[in-house]
Formats: sequence, structure tokens, C-alpha cells
Amino acid sequence: MFIEYAHRLALLSGGSDLTGDGFLPNLLLGVVVAWIGWVAATSGFESVREWWTILRSESLSIDAALATGGLVQLQGRVRPLHPDATLTSPIRNRECVVYEYTISKVVQDSGESSLDADTAYRSFVLTDGTGEILVDPDEASLSLTTTTERTTKTEVIRERTADASVEFDPAAAIADDGTIPKPIEFREGTISPGEEVTVVGKATPVSEEVPGDADAVMTAETDQLTVMTDPPGNTAMRNAVRGVFLLVLGALFVLFAIGILRAALLDIL
Repeated sequence: MFIEYAHRLALLSGGSDLTGDGFLPNLLLGVVVAWIGWVAATSGFESVREWWTILRSESLSIDAALATGGLVQLQGRVRPLHPDATLTSPIRNRECVVYEYTISKVVQDSGESSLDADTAYRSFVLTDGTGEILVDPDEASLSLTTTTERTTKTEVIRERTADASVEFDPAAAIADDGTIPKPIEFREGTISPGEEVTVVGKATPVSEEVPGDADAVMTAETDQLTVMTDPPGNTAMRNAVRGVFLLVLGALFVLFAIGILRAALLDIL
């Protein structure tokens, strides 16, 4: 049924005759839709993989994790590599080793329109009293709890965007009469020194090139790393829901693409 619907839609978009000028546009449309489906399905698979990684990881202390060499779940407090190895979050000016933020315009009936976003991170040390792990994250490995604020107050928007790293210009949101017609939403998540976090990955022995006196290292490149500020169960469930949704969405787009391509090919044969 889905393919038959796509067939009829392709006929409507390209006319009753898909030869000549009609065939190539429909072929291109089918390829683009298939690519969107592939991207969605791939992203969904990664989310499901992260859910499974968290689910099957064993919660251990750092000293016990060093003896296993396998996938583990560690909880501990964050310490920067050295006092100067920290960041300042742009929205709320918090000292941290990781931050991510988004600035969006709230648009009625169409959700949010992104205005600016950024993520920054530094390597940090995770300690739980039994040992220390050097954690080297990347953007994809982060799962942060965010603080959300919506406002139409000009002074608040100027304050939140005062940092030089924020590219959004608040003047773009201000109308000629000086008001903010659409609320601006600020979301920011951080990992600060002393904060308790959960890290899932594989702890490997340190090499001479690793700074500090950590007992082992977890890296995003090789160890299926996930760094969480919320409970692991919440992160796992969120990944599972997102993954299933994207897999279903990707499958629908692929079926839609098959219908478009099939309709185009049948009409030139």
C-alpha cells in the first residue's frame, strides 16, 4: 500500500509521462529520499547501540574496572587535569570541563527555530576514591542534563548572549518597537569540577604521553564512550526511544524512495 501511494505521488509530481524531463527529477527525488532514510536509520542504529552499551555495562569501582579490561560503568566526581584546564559556559558563565548550548526562537505551530548552538569539552579526571580515570570525550559521547529558559526580556537576552563565543546577535530578535515578539529559548548543559557523573566505556592502561597521574584512560575513539550527567537508566531509555523512532522513520523513507524509483522505472519500460 505504501509503495502504491508513492507510485501515485510520483506520477502527480512528474506528470503522467515520466520519460524525458519527468524521469530524471523523479530519479533524483527517489535518491534524495533514500539518502534521508539511510541517515535516519544509521542515526537510529547508533542510538540503539548506545542503549545496549549502557544496558550491558557493569557498574564497578575504578580499581575493580582496571582488573576487568571490559566494558564498565563508572561513577565518580570530576576533576580538571590542572586548574587552568577548564572552560566557562557562554550562557550562564559556569566553570566547567564540558558545555553545550542551543539558542532557539519559539515559533507557534512549528516548534523551534535554531539560532545558535555549540559544544566544547576538555579532557578531565574521574575519581571515586579507589582510583582515577582520564576521560577524553568527544561531542557524540556526551549526554548532558540541560537547563532551559524562555524569555522575551531584552536585558536577559543581552546578558545570556554577552559572551564573545556566542554568535547570535540579540538585535536580530528585537522588533522596531524594541520588543521581542517571539520568545527566545536558551538551553545549556555543563559538567563542572566536583560534579558527579557516570561514564561508560573501556578503561585502558595509560601511556607515557598521557598527562597527569591517572591509573587508566577512557577515550571516545576506541572505547564506545558515553559520559552522562543524568542517571544511566534515563539516558538508556532516551536512546532507546530515539533509536526506535529513527529506525522506523528511516524505514518509511526508504520504502517511500523505493515507491518513487519503482514508479519512475516502470513508466519508461
